[in-house]
Amino acid sequence: MAEELPSNPRGLKAVVIILGVIFLVMMALFIYGLATKVGGKKGAIAAAIEIPAGETLIETTGAGDRLVLRLRAASGAERLLFIDPATGQAVGSTALTAGAP
Repeated sequence: MAEELPSNPRGLKAVVIILGVIFLVMMALFIYGLATKVGGKKGAIAAAIEIPAGETLIETTGAGDRLVLRLRAASGAERLLFIDPATGQAVGSTALTAGAP
């Protein structure tokens, strides 16, 4: 059995080229999407964070995309202050109270 050549090889060549270009574009979009997901959110860090007057910084830690400061007032009361590191602004606060033993 002899194989027959297509009657229009130029049309087949055009289809192959178009599919190749589509494949390359899709791969470029895939790599871009992967790079932006892996790269994550890049933000600036505030140059200064103001500790409220009358409170002492006890401990710092990170929680998600927030900075958590553990502060102690002169009265001995403690609280957690949640800071947005990009702006240096407080976004929330939680008072810490002693529980029953």
